[in-house]
Amino acid sequence: MWLDYLPAISLAVVLAGFVQAGGGYISRQNDHDRRIEQLEKDAREETRARAVEAGERAEMLQKLDLRLARIEVKLEMMVPEKGNTP
Repeated sequence: MWLDYLPAISLAVVLAGFVQAGGGYISRQNDHDRRIEQLEKDAREETRARAVEAGERAEMLQKLDLRLARIEVKLEMMVPEKGNTP
């Protein structure tokens, strides 16, 4: 008697397997999408951080150049020129 329902039961089991496999595939796909989005976000943040860091370095170099110029002027005022030595 249950043998009459065997094709229907087999079809239900096969369809359930397809649904389960499809759900696993969708879950993996969502996980990959989430990871890719996180990596892209991290890359954008790192790029911004590097740009800020580069700007800070440029500002520090400008300050250092200005300070070096001031020191050079002071040294030039302290040391007499070689042509004017007695």
